[in-house]
Amino acid sequence: MSSVIEVKNVIMRFGGVTAVDHLNMAIPKGSIVGLIGPNGAGKTTAFNVITGFYTPTEGDVFFNGKKITGVPPHKICGLGMARTFQNIRLFYNETALENVMIGRHIRRKHHWWGAMLGLPGTNREEKEIRQKAEELLERIGLSEYRDELASSLPYGAQRRLEIARALATEPSFLLLDEPAAGMNPQESLELMNFIRQIRDEFNLTILLIEHDMKVVMGVCEHIWVLEYGKLIAEGNADAIRSNPRVIEAYLGEDVNNVED
Repeated sequence: MSSVIEVKNVIMRFGGVTAVDHLNMAIPKGSIVGLIGPNGAGKTTAFNVITGFYTPTEGDVFFNGKKITGVPPHKICGLGMARTFQNIRLFYNETALENVMIGRHIRRKHHWWGAMLGLPGTNREEKEIRQKAEELLERIGLSEYRDELASSLPYGAQRRLEIARALATEPSFLLLDEPAAGMNPQESLELMNFIRQIRDEFNLTILLIEHDMKVVMGVCEHIWVLEYGKLIAEGNADAIRSNPRVIEAYLGEDVNNVED
């Protein structure tokens, strides 16, 4: 199976601190995979390297076989990569529909100033963006919030809206940074089903960072484990659950209570 993402010997240093140390990953197309580890393990740093927010000190990242090391985030997004953030980053004074439309604008072909001049092509494209945003809200079950401000949405709906805005960029690879943060057990269960749903419906490959082990073990087909920036284990849920080093470093004695 071909790899959507290849991370090759990536090192990320900040002064004298090595946040990511010789990380290697190969993410198969169409998979749902996870990156876990204790706080400060380097997970979000790895996300930021993959998405172009950081240029690695050493090593390279390849997206669909193309080297993207040092490529700016907006250009990487244009290639088909999108992400969410640990802390929800919505435009809270805009409606749910407007938030999704903003995500869609990366695919626009006409200049923004065309709307100010009333150019037909720009106006036509803006209508298409609105229509596609409305269709996306319908597909992921947020159409009832179409005209509500993002700030007024329930927490779970805000999480889904951020994912919807990422989907509006038409990605083939989606990175989710702690999507279950702040959710109750029922919302986490619904999230697992939602992640599988969007993978299948939108033909995605998904990488997630998550501390909720029931979500990780329940939805991820392959898992990488970081500790102090180093990869200490990788494998499927059963292999990770039974790995002594992972249990000691992260999962603890309650690992046997985590079920798929």
